[in-house]
Amino acid sequence: MQALPRPDHIDLAPWGARHNFPSPGEVDRELARIAEAHPGCQVEQLGLSQGGRPVGMLTIPGGLRHVLVVAGMHPNEPAGHLTVLALARLLARTSNWTSAIGCTWHLVGCIDPDGAALNEPWTSRPLDLDRYHRHFYRTPIAAQPEWTFPAQGSDGSLPKTTILRELLTTVRPEVYIDLHSSDFGGAVFVVNRPLAPLSTALREAAARYRIPLSHEGIDTVGWAKDGPAVHVMPPVEELVMAAPGQNRFAHGASSLRHLPSDAIGVIPEVPLWPARTLLTPYTGNPDGTGYANLMRHAAATLAERARLLDGHLQHMRPHLPGRAAMFTDAAAETLRAATRCAKLWHSMSDGPVTRGQYAAADDSAVSFPIRAAGLLLRAAAPGPSRPAGPKAKHAALTEAFEDWVKDLEATTPAPYPLHAVIGLQTMTALQAAAIGT
Repeated sequence: MQALPRPDHIDLAPWGARHNFPSPGEVDRELARIAEAHPGCQVEQLGLSQGGRPVGMLTIPGGLRHVLVVAGMHPNEPAGHLTVLALARLLARTSNWTSAIGCTWHLVGCIDPDGAALNEPWTSRPLDLDRYHRHFYRTPIAAQPEWTFPAQGSDGSLPKTTILRELLTTVRPEVYIDLHSSDFGGAVFVVNRPLAPLSTALREAAARYRIPLSHEGIDTVGWAKDGPAVHVMPPVEELVMAAPGQNRFAHGASSLRHLPSDAIGVIPEVPLWPARTLLTPYTGNPDGTGYANLMRHAAATLAERARLLDGHLQHMRPHLPGRAAMFTDAAAETLRAATRCAKLWHSMSDGPVTRGQYAAADDSAVSFPIRAAGLLLRAAAPGPSRPAGPKAKHAALTEAFEDWVKDLEATTPAPYPLHAVIGLQTMTALQAAAIGT
């Protein structure tokens, strides 16, 4: 195992000092500068997004084994943009993580620059909960490169999915890191197969950067674990889902399931903010269970807010121009996910509920409605071709959004230091590369 870089080896300038994130264009320009300054490094354009934006990659040579790191799968998760730059700077100036362990690194700054552009009003400025949710955008599942690999109901023909699929096929990485970030709480890792040394190293890396582990995740309920906070991606047939009551595609195969069976695939989900302070204190049993009533209350809150926002959505849609559909479609999917989560949490409350499960339910009761409300406000924002719509409904939606954000601000600590968030993602890639050799 190579000596691990210290936290002060992670170069985040200038974004670390400002506590914001680079845009895909800034990432590409910085990667080009690194390639120019270091002979042997190469930048190439992999293709264009649906909106005509370039998707680029920096390759840093070092051996026959290949490591692929991809950022920007979800456009509201920009930490990976900065992690790619931190990795590029670190790898370009030291051979410890290239030739010494026989690895060539391939770094993709953002696979979905179109979605990232819609989040730039908040990613380009210091982290702020109101600004984050007011300018929030997350691509619907059927348009996400992470979840649209060929599977039942999906042919993987989206430009960004095609780029990623061809990249995985041509590079054939022995190690693949799919960078993600989350809103609140602790770190969660998803792997393509159990590998005890890696799982242990991931937990140790989280401790090194003082980011706690999250033992439960909204997206990984019921998945197998390789120890605390490390979840194993289920087989493709368990991931593919049809939309309720419809035949159309709703959730497809993950990029982690497109890897060779002996490759290592890791998704690090690293939070931007620490866990919120729950208004209702934990008062469970000595064994850590006994939170069923609290989970049931969180499920009811989530269901009630989802119904309220769905009413706003149905009332607003006829009054909005076609271009607002990108926001209303994303809001509708968020509300469907909220309703599914509310049913899941309520059904789980019939059994023993742990602290972590209740905290996950409480997070969803808070975050899903604020996300959906922010998307609806973006859809209804006045503009040259976008009427404000019925004023009373718009005012009621604005009031609900602002009230929920105030409650969120009152219970959320200051963001994690960026060097910790980016350091943990960077360390995930380095540890996986070292163990994969």
